[in-house]
Amino acid sequence: MQIKILVFLIVISLFQACIEEFSPKITAYANLPVIDGTITNEPGPYIVKLSKSLAVDDLGYFPVTGANIKISDNLNTEETLTEIKPGVYSTDSMGIRGLVGRKYRITVKIEDKTYQSNFEELKNPSGIDSVYTKIESKETAEGNFEGLQFYINAEDTNDKNRYFLWKLIETYKYKPGLQVEYLYYFYSDSIASVENDSINEFVNINNECWNSEKIKDIYTYSTQNFTDSKVNNFALHYVNTDTKKLSEKYSLLINQYSITEDAYEYWNEIKKQNAESGSLYTTQPFQTRGNLVNIDNIDDIILGYFMVAGISKKRIYIDRPHLDFIENCVSSYDYYLYLISLPIP
Repeated sequence: MQIKILVFLIVISLFQACIEEFSPKITAYANLPVIDGTITNEPGPYIVKLSKSLAVDDLGYFPVTGANIKISDNLNTEETLTEIKPGVYSTDSMGIRGLVGRKYRITVKIEDKTYQSNFEELKNPSGIDSVYTKIESKETAEGNFEGLQFYINAEDTNDKNRYFLWKLIETYKYKPGLQVEYLYYFYSDSIASVENDSINEFVNINNECWNSEKIKDIYTYSTQNFTDSKVNNFALHYVNTDTKKLSEKYSLLINQYSITEDAYEYWNEIKKQNAESGSLYTTQPFQTRGNLVNIDNIDDIILGYFMVAGISKKRIYIDRPHLDFIENCVSSYDYYLYLISLPIP
């Protein structure tokens, strides 16, 4: 028996010895130009962002300034963009216009290098038929919570080999965990209670907060292997009751892009890498290349994608659902939140 226990302990120690944290040193794709831009069937201006790639553990942002960026179509219409702030380039509001059926490309000159995309066709956008929610439970690292799962149905345009990309923006109203109870007047070194009618209205406004942010998840879908191009009951964003997002008012803006096959392949690869991140069987990290190349040196890499797409939009509004929310309690101690009134210089 003692021998068996000894062998067991040795085996366990071997497994523990084999588990080591691995932090790959990825530097091959650092300090490369990165492009992010889209032209759609909506009126301009169209925005293109240009920056430098960084190491995985670097959270900085380095815009690329002074570039020459041009958008052109297959009928020789073109426009040079204006840099409106560091690394952000824009067309004129009355400039080039995205038209369904026409093909577009971008040309980027950075110092002595010229990068260019192939012409891509601007696809006819599919309309959004409906967006709806279902109450569902999902397991998270913090436990099992109920929430709202958003679904979408898109209209059929009878086109074959359709490819879709969705980008979402959420906006929500919530109340802060701590309520304002006193107002501190800096210039007179005095404190007033919020029960004072003269400041009550001001304080109430600040007890209600709004936040709006882009959802980082990527949603793609292909109807290539189906007889029609209709999207039925496709799952988009999920929001659970472990946050304050659904506690008051919630709104989701859905941007639906009808994209080319090349764009679909690019965004689908990005989605796969994001989904596998942190998994035990994660593939080795690599950088997905976009649709621009150096016209003089194919081995010179520029990251990102210039997307040509038809777009449809729909916004859905949600009142607080009948769910049990996790109330985030600060502690059992007494806390006082002050607003500070500063003198006008």
